[in-house]
Amino acid sequence: MTSLTFYGGVKEIGGNKILVETKEARIFFDFGESFTLLDEYFLPESFLSPRKRFGLRDYFEFGLIPPLEGLYSKEALERTGVKYKEPGYDAVFLSHAHFDHWNHCKFLHPDIPIYMGECTKKILDSTWITTRQTSDYENKTFNTFRTGRTIKIGDTAVTPIHVDHSVPGAYGFIVETPEGCIAYTGDLRKHGPRANMTIEFLEKATECEPEALIIEGTRVLDQEKRKNYTENTVYEASRKALKGTKPAVVMRYPKDLDRLRTFYTVAKEVGKKLVISRKTAHLLEAVKGDVVSLPDPVKDPNIEIYGRELKRYSTWEEPFLDNGIAPEEIQKYPEKYVFEVDFWTLPELIDIDPHNGILIHSMSEPFEEDPISLEAGRVLDNWVSHFRLEHHQLHASGHASKSEIFKMVKKVNAKKVFPVHTLHPEMFRETGAKVKMVKKGGKYQL
Repeated sequence: MTSLTFYGGVKEIGGNKILVETKEARIFFDFGESFTLLDEYFLPESFLSPRKRFGLRDYFEFGLIPPLEGLYSKEALERTGVKYKEPGYDAVFLSHAHFDHWNHCKFLHPDIPIYMGECTKKILDSTWITTRQTSDYENKTFNTFRTGRTIKIGDTAVTPIHVDHSVPGAYGFIVETPEGCIAYTGDLRKHGPRANMTIEFLEKATECEPEALIIEGTRVLDQEKRKNYTENTVYEASRKALKGTKPAVVMRYPKDLDRLRTFYTVAKEVGKKLVISRKTAHLLEAVKGDVVSLPDPVKDPNIEIYGRELKRYSTWEEPFLDNGIAPEEIQKYPEKYVFEVDFWTLPELIDIDPHNGILIHSMSEPFEEDPISLEAGRVLDNWVSHFRLEHHQLHASGHASKSEIFKMVKKVNAKKVFPVHTLHPEMFRETGAKVKMVKKGGKYQL
């Protein structure tokens, strides 16, 4: 019999760990870290984090990761009560390059192959290099795919189909098992610039007449006050806000390259240059040829790389050091630049001094990439107040709205629906579908 076991993403945002088991295959779909559960015991931005030198010990203590034998590396299990065994699982498939879908892969047994899109691999390679995490993944077994390629694992066939999300290279999966088809959405939206990709996935999912639909529900809420902005809405409103000579600061999720493209286009059209970090420059170089219409961080005259001053520089930063713009230049001619910053680099505002300027905060959910707590949000508000910044909240979510999700459920018309990546799975009953309220670690027959 084919079964589904949900080890993460159950009544929580992120942390998806979905195990599909057949007679000949044991396959995980996503292996990320839960923002919701992590915040119950740790605050990474306050340096309260699981102890790296203890491997999985802290994670097992609080149920942050399932204590399964035959899944993890010998090093990860050394200080735990879980016995090390040779691999008992055949593969892990990652839907996209957001923290809450891949971050626990660092603990996996090195002989368990990890499958991901080619663009996802490039994004993660850049992330690991610029955040000094390369050593966590250097012994893993990676395989890449592109949309439509079918991968056989025992008696099961997995076909990734691209979807639109707030990071390039996102996929849903069509999983053909001996007992029928499973469709897994990953994270997706229909209001983004590549809605056609999500539509293609939904068509494929409908065609396979699935026994089960595993679908995200980040924005399935009792009440959602936020407007369902499109990327074009963000473009139009940003263009209006950034006209003029006031100092301009923008914030976005680091991997949201649709938003980077929007800010770049707006800055160029209003006669300004977009100032990006060296990390962003490295990411742009990494995805060249995979993501269309992105600027060249070194050659494009409408891009400047911020010359952040450090005591020493990493090897990956060296190609960008000669192209840096000094903060004094931005401070002297604020009308010429749009300056990108994130929560971790807010102190750079002290150096560019954007008093009485404009801030476009193009982020909303703490579910796209970084686990920023409410306390951190309060700190950000203080920075905005201190510099007397005119605040504009403009964000096109990476997740489908409640109405979009419910329409997807009705269209695909699966025999069973398993909501994940949501705080309110019970609300899916409004669709009229046969909805399964899953428990973490519970096994469900297809």
